[in-house]
Amino acid sequence: MASRYRARPFLTPPQGRRAARRQRERHIQRWIVVLIAVVLAVVVAIPAYGYYATFVAPPRHVAVQVNDAKHTLGEIVKRIRADVNITLQSGSQVDMATLPFEVLYTLIDEELLRQNAASVGVSVTQADIDAEIRRLHYPTPTAGQQADPVALEKEYKESLRNYFNITQYSESDYRSIIRASLLRDRIRDRLSDRVPAVAEQVYIHWIKVIEQDTISTVQEGLAKEDAFDSLARIYMRTDAYADANGEVGWVPKGAFPSLDGYLFPADGKAVELNKVSDSIVAGDGTYFQKVTQGPETRELSGKMREVMKTRVLQEWLNDQRDTNNVQVDFKSADYDWVVKKVQEI
Repeated sequence: MASRYRARPFLTPPQGRRAARRQRERHIQRWIVVLIAVVLAVVVAIPAYGYYATFVAPPRHVAVQVNDAKHTLGEIVKRIRADVNITLQSGSQVDMATLPFEVLYTLIDEELLRQNAASVGVSVTQADIDAEIRRLHYPTPTAGQQADPVALEKEYKESLRNYFNITQYSESDYRSIIRASLLRDRIRDRLSDRVPAVAEQVYIHWIKVIEQDTISTVQEGLAKEDAFDSLARIYMRTDAYADANGEVGWVPKGAFPSLDGYLFPADGKAVELNKVSDSIVAGDGTYFQKVTQGPETRELSGKMREVMKTRVLQEWLNDQRDTNNVQVDFKSADYDWVVKKVQEI
């Protein structure tokens, strides 16, 4: 019976060396192929990672989280672009040094309002949102003009369409923003019973300035004993609380927390009347102040009551930040990326 096994071919020494060499060459070739594949993979991966790191990852980066609600850098860019477009349409200037942070904290406040309004018995319906959008965009006929309801409705829809074109908001985006705005107003009113009817107050005048050059100019004018009201008329922009001469009126403690240290000293001593203060740097500008009456306990004016209602709302929001899980991840590189993307428009 024939054997099942074949005899292995006999290799002469030269044949064996050639076979071994071919085997080594094939082994080297395999390694070369592997190395080329690795190099190609790296070459492809570097730009791919660069593209991901530059265009894909940043917009998805969660910059703000309030409990389970998350907001990304992409959303911040979208909100800033809308604010910039609206501001430029009005002919005003944009401060990109502060706007990203303002939007960041607006997103936090809006989430706190949406998530915690029920705790103070406040709610907003879809009908409320519809009515507010209509109030904001519905045209007001000129006095004495015959109103055409069809024409007014057409103008309203055109106004709303134009707003969406400017802001690039979706209808859902806009309704969410309006809901938060309504909640803010209603919670502010709900908390108004925390504002006292009477409070310790001083009667003040101020010159509020922003630009450093203007600060120096005002300081020089005051040093030369130029009239306070004259300097206010020349150098102070339109102010929400002071008139053209810098007169604010009676101000209670807590209305402007960053100024309380000067207006209501911790040692209990009254501010020297009719003496202009040194420059006082606050969050929204630099102030030169003059107290002309007080302190005395008196009833709050309507204007100061509104200011105090806003302060009470802010205190409530601060409390919500402490009791809710609020996380912010917004580094300098994120700020730079946001500003760069906004400036691309």
